[in-house]
Amino acid sequence: MGHIFISYSHKDSVYAHELAKTLYDDGFEVWIDERLDYGSQWPQEIQKQLDSCSAFIVIMSPRSFGSEWVQSELQRAKRKNKPIFPLLLEGDEPWLSVESTQFFDVQGGVQPDAKFYSALKRVITPNPTARTLHTIKVPDGPIYKEPPKPGARPVVAVIGLFGLFFIVCMALGVFLFWKSDANPLTRISKPEPGPTIVHEPPTLVQNPTSRPAPSEPTPTHQIKNIGDIDMALVPAGEFIMGRDASDEFVACQEYNTECRLDWFKDEEPPHTVYLDDFYIDIYEVTNAQYKACVDAGICDPPQMTGSNSRSSYYDNPDFDDYPVINVDWYQAQAFCEWRGGRLPTEAEWEKAARGTDGRTYPWGEDLDPSYANYNYSTGDTTAVGSYEKGKSPYGLYDMAGNVWEWVISLNRPYPYIPHDGRESLNEEGIRLMRGGSWGYVGVSVSTAYRYGNDPSESNLDLGFRCARDGGP
Repeated sequence: MGHIFISYSHKDSVYAHELAKTLYDDGFEVWIDERLDYGSQWPQEIQKQLDSCSAFIVIMSPRSFGSEWVQSELQRAKRKNKPIFPLLLEGDEPWLSVESTQFFDVQGGVQPDAKFYSALKRVITPNPTARTLHTIKVPDGPIYKEPPKPGARPVVAVIGLFGLFFIVCMALGVFLFWKSDANPLTRISKPEPGPTIVHEPPTLVQNPTSRPAPSEPTPTHQIKNIGDIDMALVPAGEFIMGRDASDEFVACQEYNTECRLDWFKDEEPPHTVYLDDFYIDIYEVTNAQYKACVDAGICDPPQMTGSNSRSSYYDNPDFDDYPVINVDWYQAQAFCEWRGGRLPTEAEWEKAARGTDGRTYPWGEDLDPSYANYNYSTGDTTAVGSYEKGKSPYGLYDMAGNVWEWVISLNRPYPYIPHDGRESLNEEGIRLMRGGSWGYVGVSVSTAYRYGNDPSESNLDLGFRCARDGGP
């Protein structure tokens, strides 16, 4: 039968849950993201439910239009060719991204009409005996409460002068206790860095207490290998891998009020990793470079030749210098092997992106569209190397945005231990992508952000770059 996936801003939760309940009562199976359990693999669960749905409903309002997560879900639904049902809850007109799709007017919070249900039943059949409503209890009222209205009676007037005097005395007592030696928190000093745990070959330091001082970018030593492709040397040494979820959460909130802490738990703990030197492509692999492998009879062509806004992309010489897309993990690895290299490991990719000073983005700490192609700012790929300001410490372009990049690594928890099987080429499992893309939200372009995908998956915003061991 399949299920219905509902995408919405959490500020429209009341309407979204009313809709979910109505659909459920009409015999449909519904999946609606509300509050996943703490520590759950949120991106993977969203991806799994969206990819397996039979119909995708997006509730359109100014709030969901400004939600980076709703926009990302919508773009993935389009890439997966899901039947999309836009519901216009609030606003003057439907969004540009669904302008070619018939929308249903539900302004004022009304439920969809019979025409909507007729269209929905053409792609998914209700079955009251087998349906499930995958959601948390429908809230009784708005999640965000209105502030007190002007002129409302203040609390002090209600409790009276005696109550006010009592509160003042209690507050004074708490303050004096906090400042006194009796408070154990005033006697806790900053902890010393924890012990170093040695593994071979990486060195891991659990939860480092401070970030190293920023260092100057390492001079880039370039080589060219098969295909005359520029690569940069990343010297041997340590770097900080991962990030505290709380830090990523705070950074996310600067751009999106709907962030949740559990989205970033798989980036923990931050730890120090040693890597031998290696080479990595300065640019993402382009259409022209990939086509050379196809023409040599080694690589399979991309699974689609168009891009998000271009019907002709891979096979159009105008886009020779744009990143190749619509290739799965196996195709990416085959290309790199043809060049005498391989896909980078997750650790190599992250060091190449952030350097040794633990920076949040390849260029530093600030984020805006002049540094990278992300969050649908261009609506499609851009030529590799277009963002000069966005280079990493090793002179690499597009390590944030443009297209997601495959890495060799399986999706395994931290700390990073290379010899635990996560770099196996033969083991089945979810493979990681890094760097975010033109169609994903700002937080996804941070150097520590991890995202897993089925290795047989190919997308309009998914490409790669190659690496190889150091030495001659």
